[in-house]
Amino acid sequence: MKRTPLYDAQAASGAKLVDFFGWELPIQYSGVVNECHAVRSAAGLFDICHMGRITVSGQGALAFIQHVATNNAAKLSVLQSQYSMVCNAQGGIKDDIFVYRTKAEEFLLCVNASNREKMVAWLQEQAAGLTDVELKDRSLEWAQLALQGPASRSILSEMGVIGIDSLKPRQGLDTSLLGVRSLITRTGYTGELGYELYVPADSAVWIWNELLARGKSAGIKPAGLGARDLLRLEMGYLLYGNDISETTSPLEAGMEWVVDFEKGDFTGRDALLRQKGEGIERRLVAFELLQKAVPRHGCKIVSNGEPQGKEIGEVTSGNLSSILQKGIGLGYVPPVHATVGGSFAIDIRGRTVPAVVVTLPFYKKQARGESPSPTLL
Repeated sequence: MKRTPLYDAQAASGAKLVDFFGWELPIQYSGVVNECHAVRSAAGLFDICHMGRITVSGQGALAFIQHVATNNAAKLSVLQSQYSMVCNAQGGIKDDIFVYRTKAEEFLLCVNASNREKMVAWLQEQAAGLTDVELKDRSLEWAQLALQGPASRSILSEMGVIGIDSLKPRQGLDTSLLGVRSLITRTGYTGELGYELYVPADSAVWIWNELLARGKSAGIKPAGLGARDLLRLEMGYLLYGNDISETTSPLEAGMEWVVDFEKGDFTGRDALLRQKGEGIERRLVAFELLQKAVPRHGCKIVSNGEPQGKEIGEVTSGNLSSILQKGIGLGYVPPVHATVGGSFAIDIRGRTVPAVVVTLPFYKKQARGESPSPTLL
């Protein structure tokens, strides 16, 4: 099983470790609910070194990114980033990614851990024969940490990170963190003010320990995959393998805003244009339960009209929100059932629980200061 550079520190701290797509990672430290509340009220520190980090450089780098991803990377200035998707020729989602423009002719792609090998191989295949594009898998060379929560800015500021106070959502800093050259970006998967730190792998343990020590007075806590998953669900951020896959398209997932048909050709464009013209047969919706219960991935979504109890979809992500104290979830249903305010029911171990379709995010916090663009699990 693969391990991140922080494994020994996590094992020594008593973290509960689990198998996550072949990686031995912490599911929790002090408890999922406790860690969620720390992120919402103070700060949480996540090990996300398992994510894939791929650089694309050269004179043809921009054209290459434009061809393989759905969003328009030409809009990015240096040290800006955007959420995007990579599709197959049929319009199915190979991965949802974050694209960072680190230099005029260099981009960093952050891909899902579960898709890293697939994406590296596919990108290499797309770049075959191109003399003006260079691909490098930097996943083992760099570590990646996520510092999330309202206290995250002050923690980094007190650690001497110049420019952190003025950094806007999706912007980055090529800077020094504790004397180590780092890329710090204002991105995250929690909906809170937060940052992701790209640092040399051999400095990861030291920086992790320093962040926890220096952020102690601000209430920082290490947080695991359990909290990360619940926090992202409260925001309605998608999880690859649950909410999206190669059998779902960006249009079905409600991600039309990351597909730029006007930028020119890209992989999957023709299929997505056909789907847009013909209409989609299902759509991802957000729902809240009207009774106390916990919806889970795989639960059936059933009609509460005529005919009563007819299966119309399936829950892709679901949980009990520790903040809202209600069951929340995502799932695909026919468009006729996707209207906000509409209702259906969730079959939870034979019990039919009424639910209502709502707008995202589930968790709304004024002046959160973050964009609806997620990073990845």
